[in-house]
Amino acid sequence: MKRLSSLVLLSSMVLSLAPVAYADYAAVASGSAPVSDEGAVTKSSAGFQDTAGLPQDVKNKLDALIRGGVLDGVSDDAFGVDDPMNRAQFAKVAAIIFSLPVDKTLTQSTFADVNADDPANGYALPYIEALRTAGLTNGVDAEGKQYEPAGPVTKQELAAFLIRGLGWEAAAKKSAPIADATVDDWANGYVALAKDKKLMDGSADGGFGGGQQASRLMLALAAYNAKQAAPGAADGGGDAADPALPPGIPVAPTGIELNAKDPNLSAGDTYYDAEGRITTTGQQPVISLKVTGPNRYEFTPSQIETLYSSGFIDVAAAGGIMLDTPAIGQSDNGLGKIVVKEVKAAGDATIAVKLPYSSEDNAVVSQTFQVSSMRVPASIEVSSKDMAMLVENEQPLGFTFTVKDQYGKVFKAPSSQDTGHYVIKYALERLSGGPSLQSAGGIFDTPWDEGQAASGTEGRLHTWELPIGKSGDFYKFMIKSNHTPVDPEGSNYKVSAVVVNQDTGQEIASAAANLDVYNWNDHDAVMKYEVDMLSTHFAAGKYLSEQKLIASPTDIDAVNAGYPYYGKEVNIIATDDKKRRVDITKVLKDDAGKPVSVVQGIAATQDGVLMGAPGVNSNGIPVYRAYGVEPSSDLFDVNVTFHTPSGEKTLKKQQVEAVYEEPVAKAVAIKNPTMNFNLSTVYKIRKLDGTVEEIKGADYLAGSPTIWEFLRFCDFNGQDQKDESNFFKYFIQTTDQFGHKYQNTSDNKITDFTKVNSAFKIKAVIDTDNKYPPKWSVMDEADKDKIWIDEQMRLHYEPHAKLADGAFDYSKRNLQSFGIELITPSDQRTWCNVTLND
Repeated sequence: MKRLSSLVLLSSMVLSLAPVAYADYAAVASGSAPVSDEGAVTKSSAGFQDTAGLPQDVKNKLDALIRGGVLDGVSDDAFGVDDPMNRAQFAKVAAIIFSLPVDKTLTQSTFADVNADDPANGYALPYIEALRTAGLTNGVDAEGKQYEPAGPVTKQELAAFLIRGLGWEAAAKKSAPIADATVDDWANGYVALAKDKKLMDGSADGGFGGGQQASRLMLALAAYNAKQAAPGAADGGGDAADPALPPGIPVAPTGIELNAKDPNLSAGDTYYDAEGRITTTGQQPVISLKVTGPNRYEFTPSQIETLYSSGFIDVAAAGGIMLDTPAIGQSDNGLGKIVVKEVKAAGDATIAVKLPYSSEDNAVVSQTFQVSSMRVPASIEVSSKDMAMLVENEQPLGFTFTVKDQYGKVFKAPSSQDTGHYVIKYALERLSGGPSLQSAGGIFDTPWDEGQAASGTEGRLHTWELPIGKSGDFYKFMIKSNHTPVDPEGSNYKVSAVVVNQDTGQEIASAAANLDVYNWNDHDAVMKYEVDMLSTHFAAGKYLSEQKLIASPTDIDAVNAGYPYYGKEVNIIATDDKKRRVDITKVLKDDAGKPVSVVQGIAATQDGVLMGAPGVNSNGIPVYRAYGVEPSSDLFDVNVTFHTPSGEKTLKKQQVEAVYEEPVAKAVAIKNPTMNFNLSTVYKIRKLDGTVEEIKGADYLAGSPTIWEFLRFCDFNGQDQKDESNFFKYFIQTTDQFGHKYQNTSDNKITDFTKVNSAFKIKAVIDTDNKYPPKWSVMDEADKDKIWIDEQMRLHYEPHAKLADGAFDYSKRNLQSFGIELITPSDQRTWCNVTLND
């Protein structure tokens, strides 16, 4: 027992010793520490025959120890994986990892059984003396004369050393005892906690093997894991206790990666105002991080923020970059990422990130990148030019102006270092003809109508001025006809925008577009009309008839109301004599001022029934849809009758293909492939009737929602107040084999395919292809939570932990994230990844 207590004292003192400064360990890990004194040539694990079959993560740990001079092979071609590790080897491991001062010139030991000429353990004399000098051991006998360098270490002794050294002895005493005959009573709590914390593993026979002598590999990996679990091991904090891992963090972080290749920063950029809103142009001012732990554990963005807020991640910037407060995390944009708040100067900038409690090689990373000179407006572009409009048309036209900087990036707002005041001066000038336009939104603060303006010169020119930054990253000039007839020559307009520096009066850039307005009656003769059904085929109504989904193939209204997704939308494309497209199909007005479609009817040129049903598309615009029901041929022509000022005209659409087979979902797209779901948040949901319902995330998930409900629910990414009228907006989209797209919405303008037709019900499973494999906070399969999707498409999640009444305890969940795989009947697949947050 004297030997045991001495070993426990040694380990406890070593592992709780004032840890070395981070830079000192980095020097060791980089190779500047002493190489092995055990007589073998220092190399990597790849050079040893007995390490070839080890997992790669184990090899990586051995390589870190080898590079640091902590361990080496027992010969040129053997590491000694299964060789017993003795107290001499343990002394060296402890002295080097914890950077104790080692006097390599010593040849005389204070222990009688430690001799420099000992061929097996003489190399360890300086390390053993380092332990004694530091007060970490007084030997194995009462007099302190014997160290017993060749003495063995059992697994349960090692477990006790690690737990005591980590300061977890109190927790070990509270650990539930394990039923393992190989573990002595005194060591039961230590072994239980060492297994729970993943410091050590059991034996192949299912037991722990407490009396088994620890091998070199066991002790190496156990020491490595203990180092990762000891956050204070790299902060130089004296005798202070190692900080405990924060709630929700299963293991200590050991490695970090930084991606700052091209953050697209410019001097003077200010990214967030006082309310946290992005104020400057460019890509999101965030730099991605990847934080890993033992056994390839990868922390989620929310866990990264927890580590940062708990002091387990340090971030610093130099070279004119100011980071946000906090430096990691800024709403959804910067979740788990480094957020740049402001850029003070151009030139080289460096961001450095450190895991202060990790001693891994990649626990400190930094990257330097170039910050560009201050952005200034350099150009302005207009998206539409030389457009034409009909007096009779209700459809607005838009001219979109975009200001760009000298780097070709969209210019949202001036730099914080720029003293100039930039504005855009717009002008709508009527060059000829009579007034015929009115405002339709966009840059206009108040409505206006040219027809109501005074006649003469003052009505020919309308100007507006907007400061850059008011309307976001583009400025839309929206106008439409005021339905006032014009002369046969029409009205000709020029729309222009000029970027001006108000302080100097300098005109920086300009852009312009032309617009002609005609009476349709005057322009009808020169227009060229074509039929467009958006494709050459459509799903035949025969399928609906055969499946008894419609009572009568001639009941157009019933088909259109119940199955609008089968019809092909029919358009008329009109171009004028200057080959400009004139939008006449979507919206006109009848004599009562009601919007109507130009298309009047659709008919097949062959025998059979072809129905044309009026309807309203997803934008609320009247349209005609075509449905084929039992045509006599797979290919046939379609005549489309439409209205013009000179009377009804009929155009032929040739070789329309009617496809009879059942529609099959061919492809699926997810709007947001990465979603977040908060278990502890109490969500406030405002219902359509104005009432507010409150439900906790864990309770919602416990109710086994359908997969569609769940995906819609978590698509709001952490917001705790939700408006049901904004729910379910285009979260999933599918395309059938006919080319139709279907979307789930809340506005009932596009039918929810998951509730209407079983042909479009997509199979959902927990990701079986491991594109987004579940992440757990435990490695033991028996302790993992359960999650699955049943045949009714309901999501089931059962935490391993339970409350006293048998209910599931979501507060002790082991599941961190999981993927949902959506599979169509045609085996098209897509995934979404869900992160569970506390």
